[in-house]
Amino acid sequence: MKKLALLLACCLPLLAACDATITQRGATTTTAATAMEEKPPASQTTAQKSLGEEELRSLLTEATQWPVLSFEYGDFGGDGISVAFAFVEIEDREDYCEGELWFVGPEGAKKLEGGNYCLPVKMEAFGGRQFAVAEVYYSTSSMVNLWGVKDGRAYKEEISGHGGGLQRIGEKDFTLVCSAYDANLTDGDWTGHTWKNYWFYWNGETFREYGGVKITEGQLRRCDGAAVLDGLKAEGKTIGDIFYRGNGIINVNCVSEYGQGASYSQVALQLSGTKVTAVEGEYVETGGSYAAALVPGIAVYPELPEILKR
Repeated sequence: MKKLALLLACCLPLLAACDATITQRGATTTTAATAMEEKPPASQTTAQKSLGEEELRSLLTEATQWPVLSFEYGDFGGDGISVAFAFVEIEDREDYCEGELWFVGPEGAKKLEGGNYCLPVKMEAFGGRQFAVAEVYYSTSSMVNLWGVKDGRAYKEEISGHGGGLQRIGEKDFTLVCSAYDANLTDGDWTGHTWKNYWFYWNGETFREYGGVKITEGQLRRCDGAAVLDGLKAEGKTIGDIFYRGNGIINVNCVSEYGQGASYSQVALQLSGTKVTAVEGEYVETGGSYAAALVPGIAVYPELPEILKR
């Protein structure tokens, strides 16, 4: 318990940290963990035998000698097969811990990922299923991997490896934070570390992203509260791409040119009916620019509401 307390004390200040994928406007370098991504297994023709918690613990201790810091047991796939996700400590240093995530099921124990500075796995419920959230921390960012269970086997969701700091918004919605160097462009070089929320949801079958549909400044100005654009222009900013998302979020990108370069920023608005307001209750401008989607492969692009239609 002392080691776990030390680990939590070290990691909690980083919970707002961001994706280990560092993006430079158009170029993305993904960490090696993404290459581990697995697809959901095909349904098996024979039923898996469900094992008890102690049986699964025994399988884990036979497979690894490292101390077990957390052991999550249950029917996470909602199919009557009990399995477990375990976090084991592989090296306890003075200021942090390196650990491994293991999965234990009817077919035995398997290491899913490890050798990183991270928190013990936690479970998040979406619909009738539960997913293991494994977050790996770096100096100024983090990366979340979501592991699901089907037919007694673990698989990595496609959303994994793209952002950190998962935060729930109600029962089905949540955000992931994108870490990028996209605040300033000077002589062709991007600098300025930024962190931006992207919005996701569980559709009852899988995870999807609220993809952004590009709209014009004129379309946005039809909404009450769009005068915020005048304030941005008064500061010498040029309005760039504007994206509307299916959850009502509107991201307004801005650019300010100077000498041999430019700085980039954005404002997030919430559309409710015909009125836009700041997402956090006030107009807060932060660095960097939004894209239409963080994970294009799972993005769903909405139909525009009447007020925004051309």
